[in-house]
Amino acid sequence: MKRTVGVGLVVLFAAALLAATASGQGNEPVTISIWGGWGHFEDATLPKVIEAFEKAHPHIRVERRQITGDMEGLMVQLIGGVAPDIYMVRAESMPTFVAQGLAYDITPFIERDLVMDDYLAAWSSARYDGRYYGIPAEGGGYREDGIFVNRDIFNKAGIEIPSPDPAEALTFDEWTQLSIRLTQDVDGDGTPEQWGTHFRTTRWYFFLPSNGVSVFNEDWSDTYIDTPEAIEVLDILQKLLVEYKVVSPDTYLFEREGNVAMNIYWQPRVSSGARENIGDKFDWSVAPMPAGKAGSVGLTKMNPFVINPDTQHAEAAWEFLRFFLSEEGQRIVADDNRAVVLKSVALAPEYVYLDYPPYNLLPFVAGDAVDVMYQFEPPGVTRPQAVSQALNRLWRGEIPAQTAAEQMAAAWRAALASRD
Repeated sequence: MKRTVGVGLVVLFAAALLAATASGQGNEPVTISIWGGWGHFEDATLPKVIEAFEKAHPHIRVERRQITGDMEGLMVQLIGGVAPDIYMVRAESMPTFVAQGLAYDITPFIERDLVMDDYLAAWSSARYDGRYYGIPAEGGGYREDGIFVNRDIFNKAGIEIPSPDPAEALTFDEWTQLSIRLTQDVDGDGTPEQWGTHFRTTRWYFFLPSNGVSVFNEDWSDTYIDTPEAIEVLDILQKLLVEYKVVSPDTYLFEREGNVAMNIYWQPRVSSGARENIGDKFDWSVAPMPAGKAGSVGLTKMNPFVINPDTQHAEAAWEFLRFFLSEEGQRIVADDNRAVVLKSVALAPEYVYLDYPPYNLLPFVAGDAVDVMYQFEPPGVTRPQAVSQALNRLWRGEIPAQTAAEQMAAAWRAALASRD
């Protein structure tokens, strides 16, 4: 009986403490640590958010930490018990982190403090089996990729500049024909002076949703890679690269040389690289991903902030994440031209319509999108070597799209069937 009463008192005390913290009482000084990931977000955006948070919450100090080795380095710190209270996890790594118990279940905090209808549908990388294990923090946002357009090349050719509206997106065929038309090999040496387009072969799966398909189904029990819709996409990309030879060999020629008409980039490039590198060399804008059988459909990819399940300061860590998702926090992020998920900020005219290149960010916040997670292998399945080999042979023009798809499908199905 005494044991039962004692447990009851502990539960009541914990509930009272939680209520006091939630209502702003019990504000004893506390320090939490955070690793903000990488690049411009970690170096420039995050410090501004921390400064504003500490001003609004003077009892909570946020200490930035550095981790080398990306996800592997983070795993080492977690195993060693020295990882920060909050850390960034790459979207494709989240299934593993959740499966291994390396992400705090923040569902109770979200149910208590947030109204999910206030946010864009960009939470998939942080949500598993109906539970939330992080918040969307950094990445491409609702629709990660788009076509960066060299407007000077289009104007010189007398061609209408592609619309930023996903409902008016270039079709796959229009993208192909424009790429052919705008590629120029003036001296006939086989190396064009001007390229029609560029896409990274490592990001081929970003084109699948526009044809109504993903790499895997929603429970990762099968792959769709050998469906006619997926094979058609692979065939289009291979022809652009191998047969028509209109794809520039370097992702950044668009910025450095200004000799690529249409470059498939990710949204964060708007704030980190493109504007600085292009300068006043040429005028540019953005357009949606090419449209296929399903229209122009983007991929939602956001890397989540995750709370360490071993943290001693879960409430303080959540308070920081809640501030990050607030109007003030999201505006700080949006002011850096980074993707945000709070609708009142993401869709605000001042953040969508700009007075400077790229002028209009509708390609990243409007239209339909699907979850990038279904383009990656599930936990417990590593990419089969046969898949990588088939893709390499596809891009070298050694095998047709259908053969590549069949080889990839066979390898993936074998890997999925071998899961524990």
